[in-house]
Amino acid sequence: MKIFHFLQPFSYKQVPEFTRDNFRLYFENSDKVMIILVIIQWFVATFVTSMMYDTYIYGFVSGGVLTLALFIAYKYLAGTPSMRALVAIVMMLFSLVYIQQHLGRIEMHFHIFIAMAILSLYKDTLPIIIAAITTIAHHLIFNYLQYYEVSLFEMPVMIFNYGCGFDIVLFHAIFVIAEMFVLAYIVQRQVQHSIELHKTENELVGVNEKLRYSSMYDSLTGLANRQNLYDKLQYITANSNRHKNKFALLFLDLDNFKSINDTLGHHIGDALLKVIAIRLKSVLRENDLVARIGGDEFIVILSDIKNEESILEGIEKILSIFKKEIIVKGKILKSSTSIGCALYPDDSKDINELMKYADMAMYSAKAHETNNFKFFTKSLDDNLHNEVNLVEDMHRALNEREFKLYYQAKVDVNTKKIVGAEALIRWEHTTKGLIFPNTFIPLAEHSAFILDIGKFVLCEGAKFIKKLELFGFDDINISLNISTLQAKDIQLYDHLKHAIETNNIQAKNLSIEITESVMVENSLFASDLLHKVRALGVSIHLDDFGTGYSSLQYLQKFPIDAIKIDKSFIDEIKKDNEKNLILLNTILIMGESLGLKTIAEGVEEQYQLDYLQKKKCDFYQGYLKSKAIPEAAFIELLKKQM
Repeated sequence: MKIFHFLQPFSYKQVPEFTRDNFRLYFENSDKVMIILVIIQWFVATFVTSMMYDTYIYGFVSGGVLTLALFIAYKYLAGTPSMRALVAIVMMLFSLVYIQQHLGRIEMHFHIFIAMAILSLYKDTLPIIIAAITTIAHHLIFNYLQYYEVSLFEMPVMIFNYGCGFDIVLFHAIFVIAEMFVLAYIVQRQVQHSIELHKTENELVGVNEKLRYSSMYDSLTGLANRQNLYDKLQYITANSNRHKNKFALLFLDLDNFKSINDTLGHHIGDALLKVIAIRLKSVLRENDLVARIGGDEFIVILSDIKNEESILEGIEKILSIFKKEIIVKGKILKSSTSIGCALYPDDSKDINELMKYADMAMYSAKAHETNNFKFFTKSLDDNLHNEVNLVEDMHRALNEREFKLYYQAKVDVNTKKIVGAEALIRWEHTTKGLIFPNTFIPLAEHSAFILDIGKFVLCEGAKFIKKLELFGFDDINISLNISTLQAKDIQLYDHLKHAIETNNIQAKNLSIEITESVMVENSLFASDLLHKVRALGVSIHLDDFGTGYSSLQYLQKFPIDAIKIDKSFIDEIKKDNEKNLILLNTILIMGESLGLKTIAEGVEEQYQLDYLQKKKCDFYQGYLKSKAIPEAAFIELLKKQM
């Protein structure tokens, strides 16, 4: 057992910082209650008795002095321990000195206990201790005065016939001390309960604050989220309408952000988003707003727009932050964004429509080049409706077999013989005529309809290979383009295998063409898939080499059989001028050193072919030999070289 354990009722937990203001306010209100109680006691106990007994006028006067002292103390000491101690002394003096004039010893003791109990309102042991000390001191002093017959104000101290000895005083003191401990324990429980109550309330406030924050702010960047954006747009819109101002809504989407997540990891992507969020806030004005509404999508509101120049100034500031390198976790990253802009109220007064228009403008910007921006125009809206109609029409066209495969010959640079062809899809529309893939393929990729087109191309390409084999052309390789989305489909291997087995064709006569982005995005999955495809006997060509994320690591890691050199490099071959061909020459040398076949695209002039032959390019395709033609025309072309 601890020493001084008996003092435990007076050692309650210190009031925590977060509840002190609440307790102080409580103490101040309790002070007011106690002052009112003292006034009532003074009036009843002293004023009434002074009216009944002229000899007790001193009680009225002295009680008034004490009451006045409380009023003055409240002005300077309200809510403090000193005030509570003073209240306790005054309360007990009224109880002991004045009320005893009309009560017996037992009645007086109960009144003292009631007075001490009233003091427990303070939820503080100090007033109770002071009250107990005052009571015991009073008994000792007054019994001493009585014992020695000392008079005050020319009257005996004990004027009634119930005087008591020191033994009674001792027993009374014991009762008072016991009552003090009981009341102190009750106060301790009250204090502890109040602290726990405030703690719970404080925790609930904290939880509610966290919930409110998480519901209104993006957890990663700390920017406003979609809900917060809509709430603030209500205010911004109302303010714009009231003051006849305009504001610009910018829709930002990071370029090639997915490739960063796939190649470097989501932790790097998240860190990049945090840096971009900080930089965006740093270049915007105080009354502008930036929010993150999706993975790599941001909304910026440029408020109080005066003219187009002020919008351009804001956009240029945003674009400038992407021109600087970003160091994230020791890695140097280059990022860019595409921005679409819609203006309130010029483009629309409806917020959802305004965001849709800014989104459309952003996709228009993304289609042109990186770190670019576009304003919404009516023509964009018209184009969107045309694109929607075209997507719907594609579903019909596939069912009605309006899509056809055309074939562009691949020619051996040295022998000039056709060794294969690239299958290129065309849309033979019943009313619009021939539609080229650059019109509908991007739409198909955006709507995921590209998977249906991919299955169609694979099926038709395999059938054509079988037809060639039946005609005796069993060494002609047909290559089929595989979209990025199709390359992510785990069923691609099964589809290829099924096409080979169903049409009973030689796998060596089938090849697939992929872009470099396929290898960059989810490289582990792509590597596994392509190795399985290669095991079927299907060759793999890397299309548009040199225009994307070219890397020797990819060429060594993936089972690539041939690289196709993009037409832009071939266009650099000028007649009688072989300068500025370092990249083309490097690609050709690299292909030879890695044991990869090289295929030049877009060869249109004889001098281009002559240069390629000199540099040991293996194959070419282009208008110099043939444009993409229907399968019947391609078969006729093959027959001519027999």
